[in-house]
Amino acid sequence: MKSIVTTCLSLLIVLGAQAQTVIITYAGGYRGNLIDTRQIEAGRLTHVLYAFATLESNRAVLKYPKTDALNLQRLAALKQLNPRIKLLLSVGGLGWSRNFSDMALTENGRQAFAQSCLKLVKQFRLDGIDIDWEFPGYPGGGGNIYRPEDKRNYTLLFKTLRQALPNYQLTTAVDGWATHFLPHSEMDQVAQYVDYVCLMTYNFNSGGMAGGHFLYSPPNWDPAGSVVGAVKAFLAAGVPKEKLVIGVGFFPAALRMRSNDPGDRHYLAKLPFRGGLTKVYRLAAQKSYGRYWDTVGQAPYLFNPQTRVRIAYEDIASVKAKFRYIQQQHLAGLMYWDYFSDPGQRLLKAITDP
Repeated sequence: MKSIVTTCLSLLIVLGAQAQTVIITYAGGYRGNLIDTRQIEAGRLTHVLYAFATLESNRAVLKYPKTDALNLQRLAALKQLNPRIKLLLSVGGLGWSRNFSDMALTENGRQAFAQSCLKLVKQFRLDGIDIDWEFPGYPGGGGNIYRPEDKRNYTLLFKTLRQALPNYQLTTAVDGWATHFLPHSEMDQVAQYVDYVCLMTYNFNSGGMAGGHFLYSPPNWDPAGSVVGAVKAFLAAGVPKEKLVIGVGFFPAALRMRSNDPGDRHYLAKLPFRGGLTKVYRLAAQKSYGRYWDTVGQAPYLFNPQTRVRIAYEDIASVKAKFRYIQQQHLAGLMYWDYFSDPGQRLLKAITDP
């Protein structure tokens, strides 16, 4: 457990050098698990988003009432270490977005949902609500219900939420592949109602081609399939740069490649990967895996030519490159999934330490 002195010192780091840049993390209790908030270095963060509440009968509800309530109470104690930190409840996520389309279809549904969000915010003394509706108006993944009306109803949902929560923060997490998401939304209008738009700009793979956590799009790659591509598209769609937050994936993604050539992007299958970055660091030290750096994409990956396993991930060099881009472009900040995927907070420290 970090001492109060250490936490206060890290708080000074954030409130000093990075005072104008938000650092948002998700803390996940969506498996019904208790989270150890003693591990959270509150002084390095501006926001913690608790994931997730679900949606039932047009209302935001806690899926695991006992553990969710205890987790939210524990998170509230972080304000003793960093009074400026903002704590939000995130509703939805890939697995729990199924009912958004039905709820947002009517004014009554939107109003009922907004009031349920207000009730939860007040009950747990939170600073706001994060909406993670995946995916409005298109299939995406996760078997969610969708319809053409979602495009307009997505906007109306945020209008209703802003009216119900005028003194609270309101954020949204959106698909970072802009060409997928933007045709089904009215982001210039949504931007009026939200404090931040968090782009899930990570794990770019497409059509059997391996990508990664790209900052820039490499040659012969979809220009929208990168952080820079997403930022340009959302700016063009009317989202102000001071509300744009780029997403960083603090998780590895494994693929079985077609050949044993580390430069070949064609993959055959997605592979489950357990052990997170801790396992990646261990594999990186083995001779069977080589570390490769995409010089244009500014992203690392490991590759084993014997097994043809390719593992995309973030490291200190890649997150520093993304943070420099945020500062150069005067964007709002950075969001990452999720806090407990970063053992020892190596990547978080790479961002917040001078």
